[in-house]
Amino acid sequence: MASLFPLLWNRSLRSAPLSWLNASGGELVPVARRAGPLPVSLRAISSERPLRVELLDWEAARRRADDWSELVESSLESNVFLEPAFTLTSAQHCSPAHRPVFLCVSDLSRGGQNGRLIGLSALEWKHRGFGAIARGWNSKLGALGTPLLDLVHGAEAFDLMLDWFTRNSRRTAGLLLPAIPAAGPTARLIAARALALNLHQRTFDDHFRAVLPAGGDIDAIWRETIRRKRMKELRRQRRRLDDSGQLTWGSARGPGDVRVAFERFMALEARGWKGDQGSALLCDPGVATFARTMTHVLAREGKCRIDSLDLDGEPVAMGITLISGKSAALWKIAYDEDFAGLSPGVQFTLEYTRRQLAEDSINFTDSCAIADHPMIDKIWPERMPMVDIFTAVSPEQSAAFHASAWREDMRRRARRFAKNAYHALLRRRHAHTFTRPPPPP
Repeated sequence: MASLFPLLWNRSLRSAPLSWLNASGGELVPVARRAGPLPVSLRAISSERPLRVELLDWEAARRRADDWSELVESSLESNVFLEPAFTLTSAQHCSPAHRPVFLCVSDLSRGGQNGRLIGLSALEWKHRGFGAIARGWNSKLGALGTPLLDLVHGAEAFDLMLDWFTRNSRRTAGLLLPAIPAAGPTARLIAARALALNLHQRTFDDHFRAVLPAGGDIDAIWRETIRRKRMKELRRQRRRLDDSGQLTWGSARGPGDVRVAFERFMALEARGWKGDQGSALLCDPGVATFARTMTHVLAREGKCRIDSLDLDGEPVAMGITLISGKSAALWKIAYDEDFAGLSPGVQFTLEYTRRQLAEDSINFTDSCAIADHPMIDKIWPERMPMVDIFTAVSPEQSAAFHASAWREDMRRRARRFAKNAYHALLRRRHAHTFTRPPPPP
């Protein structure tokens, strides 16, 4: 995978601030009939192959889960949050009105009756008036919105996705794909296709996310990124944890072990600030059921691991890692706030980092963290640029595209303003709240 991501973990980034739906009626699209000329390279490889573009609801997409899984293995860029185990399970526990639809491209010359999938994107598509935006669907518990595009025929699949909107929804101005690694192969492919097809493009929410590439001397890196005084304090806290009892590290990998570990994780998370805020997994029965099912299914596929830093057999901190190919995502962390004075979350992350770098099967780990995260950014100095990419579906939609982009920009500005005002109010309300004292030595 490292060869596919030559810019993804550039060390120079360290210092950057950092129901009209017909589920069964897919359209057969001979590529030669496409509106507008195709580049010679695409015409040469596709003119003799029948391709089908179709919009599927959740039930229809579920019936193609095996084909979907094959696309995961041959995709240009991995995204565990768009694998069947995550997306279908998450959508199943949404209300039907909020479930995504799935835009799929199939090569009928390969595979079985339905052909072989060469492209798939989950979409949230409600408003279909003038200047409508087809938004890539990203679960609120997901961290990436990268569509699955075939390693060989991905450009062809993306062109046909855009063309589907031109043929079937002329009021749609563009396709907005959220949370895409800006230097990854999918973003580069989308930019190249927009240029080749003379399509307008706009980006939103550019930011950097902490990541952990394989290789490198982590002790040397920490000497550069963690102040000596802070590192000395973290070592002192680790010794105090050691002195409090038997400190051990555990990793649950099999389905049965993951099931047990996940229940422990949810209980630990619910006892902390997320439980107080109502954002812990256990606070929403539907979310908890989704997460239980998703982690169990991924564990059966060898794609989920739950690590824990235990004190006398009880977790002090835990983390859930989701895996796709040679990429991993540190999806969630929880810690015991009774030990807050000893930084259990940081202690877990330091140990996790060492052990993750020793995993030969993993080339890259995504923190799934927000920009400028106060903890992980100080431990993982590498940064992955992230962006939301908005692409016009055709050159003829220029006016509608620019109007939609302006409205989207205003919507995001208003949302940021409201969010900042809300958090300022919370800080003001809790200005005199006393923090929980650390445990006695």
